[in-house]
Parts: sequence; C-alpha cells; structure tokens
Amino acid sequence: MSYDIHITRANHWTDSADNPISLEELKTYFAAKKDFEYSNLFSIAGPFNISIDGEFFIWSYEDIKVPFSYSKGRITVPEAEGEVMDKMKEIATELQAIVQGDEGEAY
Repeated sequence: MSYDIHITRANHWTDSADNPISLEELKTYFAAKKDFEYSNLFSIAGPFNISIDGEFFIWSYEDIKVPFSYSKGRITVPEAEGEVMDKMKEIATELQAIVQGDEGEAY
C-alpha cells in the first residue's frame, strides 16, 4: 500500500469535500502550466500494462510522468518526495491550499 500526499484546502485531507478545490479551477490553473497536461486516463506500460480512469493532471518532469490525481476536492500523489514534493508545495501555495500526508502531517 502506498503512502499518499494530498493538496487540500481543508484542515484535514479527509474533509476536502467540505472545502473543495474544484475540478474547473484546476483545469484552468493547469492549462497555464506548460509542463502539465490533463487526462481522464493514466496508463503505465511495463511488464503489465495498467490504465486507470479518473481526473489526472500529469506532470512531465525529466523523463517521467507524474500523475496528480483529482478526487473529492483534493489532489493526491502517491509516494511523493524530492522534486515532486517541491512541485506539490508550489501548487498548494498558488491555490491557497496545504500539502498534507495520509496521517495529517503538514509539509
């Protein structure tokens, strides 16, 4: 099981639906970011091909694609660290939100 990091406007990410970041707001926000693209499908190719339906803002960083997943008023990235965590903090600041781990700790 992965450890998720969230961008939320709520005091605790589990309450994100009470003070949501809207999908429409995120589409407008990320449309201005040349290193992000919106998709309703995220696919991973490897020994097994996996496709996941959802609302994704995919960050192209160096040779990797990082899915920023939108659901229930928040953005979630699994196992975020390093440059990904820095990008999450930047986004949260611009959206007047916070970055929070699964256990409620602030970053």
